[in-house]
Amino acid sequence: MTPVTARLPRSAQPDTAAPLLRTARLTLRLPDARDLDAYAAFFADAQASHFYGGPLRRDQAFGVLCRDIGHWSLRGYGKFAVTRNGATIGGCGIVHPDGWPGRELTWWLLPDARGQGLAREASVAVLAWARDALASAEVETHFRDDNDAALRLTRSLGGRRLRRAVFPDGVARDIHAIPTDGVAA
Repeated sequence: MTPVTARLPRSAQPDTAAPLLRTARLTLRLPDARDLDAYAAFFADAQASHFYGGPLRRDQAFGVLCRDIGHWSLRGYGKFAVTRNGATIGGCGIVHPDGWPGRELTWWLLPDARGQGLAREASVAVLAWARDALASAEVETHFRDDNDAALRLTRSLGGRRLRRAVFPDGVARDIHAIPTDGVAA
């Protein structure tokens, strides 16, 4: 008896080959097992990961890494690992979790990488990629009301408030639109 394998037609399969994005100081690539230590360090730090569901144990951070890798397979786009001089310092990309309102620009950085403009630099590269690869004129971002750093970055990227909504996690957030073109590096 020949086993039956269910396969999507080639045209329906997402392209999971993430591009390599480079900026003056950063390389953004598909996340993989090399990134676990950075994920674990970020999510173990209660202050750093507060807005991202932390603190989390290492095994839970592994689950987040698996979700980020899997998003590429399910959607054909996702979060990049952000590296500097070969070391993983964070994540940045476009995600759309099931049940959430739309494609979202999201980012996180290890505490030592903050305050240097790296989140903005990574975001500008991701926005240009989203414009070209995803044919998106704008993307959303949403964050908790007390995340002042996210609001500052969103505004610096040309973001504007669209509306307020209650998310699947029960938290009300403002939804901001960020244009993918015209963002200066």
